[in-house]
Amino acid sequence: MPGDQAPSGPPEFNAGFEQNVRIIPGDMVTGRLVVAARGLLGWGQAELAERAGIRRQTLAELEGDIRRPQARVRDAVLAALEQEGIRFISAGGMLGLLSGSLRG
Repeated sequence: MPGDQAPSGPPEFNAGFEQNVRIIPGDMVTGRLVVAARGLLGWGQAELAERAGIRRQTLAELEGDIRRPQARVRDAVLAALEQEGIRFISAGGMLGLLSGSLRG
């Protein structure tokens, strides 16, 4: 998939990028990363909550890091995002996300 490739740039950058990128476990995904992923997809809270099968208020609490979500809630949210091609990563000690397929 084109979105799964490292960014274009000097070969020495790409080699370092590929070696240092890893998918992070769900319990390391922060509320801000969920907000960013939702933004990439152009989704509001209501849409992500519906796709994850949770209440919008529960999603708002997860995104605001108000309280730690139950594993089933977190997993449902991440599954909904990952189904659309979002991957949560760690690269060079920083957390972020990649998107394999953005849909408008």
